[in-house]
Amino acid sequence: MLKRLEGTDAEQFQRFIGDENTIVVVDGIPYLVARLPFMNDIGLEIEADPRLKPSICRAKQDIKSGRVYSTEDAIEMLERGEI
Repeated sequence: MLKRLEGTDAEQFQRFIGDENTIVVVDGIPYLVARLPFMNDIGLEIEADPRLKPSICRAKQDIKSGRVYSTEDAIEMLERGEI
């Protein structure tokens, strides 16, 4: 499950983790905090596909510009025929 930390929560989390794997104990239970690789082999292959490159570039621009939608929003848009 992916959890996103933003703002002060993210800042506090970054203060106590290092570049290496870190173990955090929460209520007596140890958790391994490990940095995931930015892109796996499949992601790199998709990024390199010249047919997908324009779509990927548009998607990255949309994200940077704040044009993002929840899964529920996207499903509703599909059902209404908007996309």
